[in-house]
Amino acid sequence: MKNLCVLALASGVLLAAVGCSKGKSETGSAVTSTAASTTAATTAAAAPSAAAPAPSATAAAPAFTQKGIKPGKVVVGYMQDLKDESQCAVVTDAPANQAKFAKDGDKLAAMMKGKIVPSCPTTNVVGTCDAGFGMLANYSGPKWTADTAKKDCLAHHQKWVD
Repeated sequence: MKNLCVLALASGVLLAAVGCSKGKSETGSAVTSTAASTTAATTAAAAPSAAAPAPSATAAAPAFTQKGIKPGKVVVGYMQDLKDESQCAVVTDAPANQAKFAKDGDKLAAMMKGKIVPSCPTTNVVGTCDAGFGMLANYSGPKWTADTAKKDCLAHHQKWVD
């Protein structure tokens, strides 16, 4: 989790630096596509469907909904901790910054001792920690339980997302 704290701090610095850049940004990366499709999927999953079948005893688990995304922000990418693959951060920012993250996300990940991944795992997520700077760290089991994840989050002076 210590790496995630450093990750959150460095991401704010990098995103601020990237935001100040006057160069043209590249578009069309896999991260941008994944972020856009994830945002669309989350929006679609949140919208009620008139044609939805009645739940049954054998129905699949409900779709994962990312907690903690602030109004006006979208998912711009995903970063996994190299030392703890059971922690994956969902990086959020203003929609206009998706291309900037797609271009410079690898630099951020290198600073944070993480790696950019196409998406964070959504199975076995036991909780989410707001690490600041638009980073939402999802803790996954079986390594983490809801209690141990919350304690770890709060021990690093971060905010647990209920």
